[in-house]
Amino acid sequence: MSNEGDRPDTGPDGEAAARARVDALFERFNDLTPTDLAHIGLRRQDDEHRRLQIERVEQAARASGRSVLLGEARAEAQRFVFHRFDEAAMSPTWLGPAWGVSTGGVEDRVAIVAAITDSAAAAVVADLVEPDLVRALSTDAENLLGFADGEAYEGAMSRGIEPPPPDLDDPPGRRAVVYGGAVIGGLLVAVAGAVLVAPAVGAAGGAVFAMIVIAQGRRAPGDRPPRASRD
Repeated sequence: MSNEGDRPDTGPDGEAAARARVDALFERFNDLTPTDLAHIGLRRQDDEHRRLQIERVEQAARASGRSVLLGEARAEAQRFVFHRFDEAAMSPTWLGPAWGVSTGGVEDRVAIVAAITDSAAAAVVADLVEPDLVRALSTDAENLLGFADGEAYEGAMSRGIEPPPPDLDDPPGRRAVVYGGAVIGGLLVAVAGAVLVAPAVGAAGGAVFAMIVIAQGRRAPGDRPPRASRD
């Protein structure tokens, strides 16, 4: 793997580089929206070959003092992916959380979690093991990341109504979407409130909803929220 004059750095600098590789992987995964993930089909077999590959990663991590980082990276990968799936059911729509949005099949979700987890593990020891091993553990994740559209996920409704960053043109028709959505959404909220509670409550709720949508759509580009984090 490495000759005598080109040994991998197993000290603090090497671990810092490994952390940077893991962070880069998560940044790329953040470009995948819940909707993207729901349309990805993936099947994996937890066979003996994969188990041996993971053992080689664990051995390299132990030898270099990166076992703690390996455990953190794998746990964070699992938490991050499961959190993104949870966001699919909680994505805001004009009528509230999208409770009925599909997050894909259970087997697909488990396979996606495993793919990102394996890729994170490979990133930790990428400078310590053979490139073929890194590729074997990262191929599925690379295929998944190929579905990303290049823009970090920021939530379903905000992506549709907020103004673009200063370096991009305002999409045509966005203002019509903002005001039309405010009116239609406000009316629907008002009707629902009137039927379920009282006319006064419905009217107040509809007005508040419409004002929130309009305020969100009229925000200055510099006021856009930061890109979604892994927290």
